[in-house]
Amino acid sequence: MTNEISKCVELEKYVTKIMLGLGVPVHLGGYRYIREAILISITDMEAVNRVTKYLYPEIAEMYNATPVKVERAIRTAIEASWARGCRGVMKEIFGYSSASGQKRPTNSEFIAGIADRVRLDCEGNILVS
Repeated sequence: MTNEISKCVELEKYVTKIMLGLGVPVHLGGYRYIREAILISITDMEAVNRVTKYLYPEIAEMYNATPVKVERAIRTAIEASWARGCRGVMKEIFGYSSASGQKRPTNSEFIAGIADRVRLDCEGNILVS
């Protein structure tokens, strides 16, 4: 395995670890869409500012789905995560959790929060160019 591929695999593992810590259900289709959205957003933070025009269509094309289906699946996975996930991890990443009575983060807030966290944690250690 080349060094670049190894770094990409490590990055994907790290994103997966955070998602599991947040309680994102693996069995939901939104899980893989969220992971892909985060991986795209790590290298292009502008992607979260263009979720409907760029991010959802890009992911939909990868998975042979529609942008509407991608958005809905991500929203459903985030709702499930917000209801059952680790409140400590949520508070650490988003600054609040379901315990505070606040509504769940939007799709773009959720993706951006995790992508930013990964960028900060992995700067210099994993391929984040």
